[in-house]
Amino acid sequence: MRSKKYFILIEGYYWLTYVYFQKEKSLIDADINFFKNRIKQYEELLKIEHNENWWNRDMNIEYLCEYFDRKDITVRKAIRKMCDNGFKEYKNEINSQIVISNKGVEWICKNAFKHKYLDLLEKYKMELTETYIEAGYPYDQFFGKN
Repeated sequence: MRSKKYFILIEGYYWLTYVYFQKEKSLIDADINFFKNRIKQYEELLKIEHNENWWNRDMNIEYLCEYFDRKDITVRKAIRKMCDNGFKEYKNEINSQIVISNKGVEWICKNAFKHKYLDLLEKYKMELTETYIEAGYPYDQFFGKN
């Protein structure tokens, strides 16, 4: 019988350890923390200033539905949650439309639609990983084999 050998990137091992097998936080919160930490490490190595400028515009409900890929009622619940948590100033009415400021969009993303936030973090981390590899740093180090 031929034995199968499996390899795992060190980064994958860290993800399993700090996200998948941990029990203190929800999986989504642990995943977000993992990616934030990896981003911080890459930015420090590459000497890049942290820039989370993903929410640079105000959005009405229709655009929020499209941005978060959620139904109108779900977006309205998230806005209500934001207001109930003391951030009513992020919600405005302009020309009979509800408009959420860029700070409000950020709050909703980080607190109501965390999967969108995780998606943004993953994309940014992958951009940093590509920059890291192009700079000549070692990336494909493996943890070992079974």
